[in-house]
Amino acid sequence: MKHARLRIAGLLTLLFFCASLPLFSYGNPITPEPEFPPVLELSLTEAIHLALRQNRTIESAYLSRILQKFELGQEMTRFSPNLDISPQASTKTTGTARDYASDGPDTTRSRTDNSDLSLVSTVSQKIPTGGEMIFAWENGFESHYHKEDASSGEAQRGLSQWSVGFRQPLLKDGGLDYNTAPLRRAAMQEENNIRSLRDTLISTISGVIQDYRTLLSFYQDMEVQEDALTKAREQLEVTRTMIETGRRAPNEILQSEANLTRQELAFEEAKAQMDDAHLALLQRLEISGNTTLIPTEKIIYKPIEPVFEECLALALERDNSYLSALTSLEMAKIRLSDAKNQRLWNLDLEGGYKDGWNHRKNDPSYRQEEWWVGLRLKIPLPLYGDQKYNREMPLLSARIHLRNANMQLLTARESLENNVRNAVRQVASSLRRVELASKTRQFSEENFLVSELQYKLGRISNADFIREQDKLRDDRLAEIRAIMTYQNSLTRLDALLATTLDTWNIAFITERADLEAEYLGGKTWMLHR
Repeated sequence: MKHARLRIAGLLTLLFFCASLPLFSYGNPITPEPEFPPVLELSLTEAIHLALRQNRTIESAYLSRILQKFELGQEMTRFSPNLDISPQASTKTTGTARDYASDGPDTTRSRTDNSDLSLVSTVSQKIPTGGEMIFAWENGFESHYHKEDASSGEAQRGLSQWSVGFRQPLLKDGGLDYNTAPLRRAAMQEENNIRSLRDTLISTISGVIQDYRTLLSFYQDMEVQEDALTKAREQLEVTRTMIETGRRAPNEILQSEANLTRQELAFEEAKAQMDDAHLALLQRLEISGNTTLIPTEKIIYKPIEPVFEECLALALERDNSYLSALTSLEMAKIRLSDAKNQRLWNLDLEGGYKDGWNHRKNDPSYRQEEWWVGLRLKIPLPLYGDQKYNREMPLLSARIHLRNANMQLLTARESLENNVRNAVRQVASSLRRVELASKTRQFSEENFLVSELQYKLGRISNADFIREQDKLRDDRLAEIRAIMTYQNSLTRLDALLATTLDTWNIAFITERADLEAEYLGGKTWMLHR
């Protein structure tokens, strides 16, 4: 009942804390530590959710996602119109003076005032074929005033015109494949970024699971060691009674006392290991060290026998290392195509139209209209020297990069296949060890009961009974560790197949709207959706 009340109090405190805690802490670089109860009982699921709610590594990954999405949004506007408005104003006054010799004219002074005011608005639009259209609207005003002694003059000029121009590369820099390649690269990089975020979550969850099970294992070790210590004390008392009644030799008390000392030492060692595991889990959960965590999971197992072919097929669909190598191969192909494009001649189709009015003070205004169309051809002929090397280097580099990407893909697939095969083998092997350890523990318990009765009847020696005690303790510990090893092998297989989130029913969110709103405010539209 006492443990039940503690667990209920701990869960209520945890639920209250999680309800009041923001999804992630942010803002000031240093945030106050959340308040936890001095004793907090946690199931494995609660530990996982607590880690996901306040983990700094995960928050950092989501902050990086803001930059990644911003860069993606910028790349995806490649074929969106760009508007540029450039107002400009300037004014300048210049004064001069010329002094003459004594027999010359008087000193001549002059002053010039220049003022300029202009507004140029430009809209440019790139198209997937590599072409670009530019529309410009220019309005300007110039004023020039000059005064020299008694004479002065003033000139004013106004300009209002618009123009539209078009340029389409026909060879180099032209074509759909070349100009849409940055979009394909950005999309592939976005997939890599999302998988990296998923792997960060999986790594965090797997770390919590490993540390939680380590602590749980040492808690169970403590119970086994405490039970063995209790049995050693009882055995010492029984031995004393039997010596007093003349049923045992007096020197056997030394064996019992030595056995008790060994059990006390083993208990202290288990306690020290549990303290280390406890601190590791506190650090993993980012909880202050004055909180005592008590794991409440039961050490049980469910036999699972994964099939290698099914696991490999799933890994090929989800493993980030293999998929990144596959992406690198596709990017290498794009790089080779780009290098070939850049070796073509420059042949551009150009055209445009301009229309506007020119106004001058004291002069008649006039309209100026202009149009043009033509081809521009530039043929590079690098025969020797740096230009020749600069021309050949990109293509050579792209070909070698493509070959390396092919080899890296083969290496990644072979490594993934070996890792999956080894992980499946470890699961099967650890499951078999659990079954054998469980049977061994059962036999040890039965043998101990028989040995205990025989010892009290004086049919076996004190040393034999102590060996049975140690064997029972060791077999219990071996079963606990075998179960933990089996469960951890399943966790590692889950992480390798990238199915951890599915196993624990955790929704994968690729962005954090609250962080985006904090750092971008009303400009979240700039992120590619």
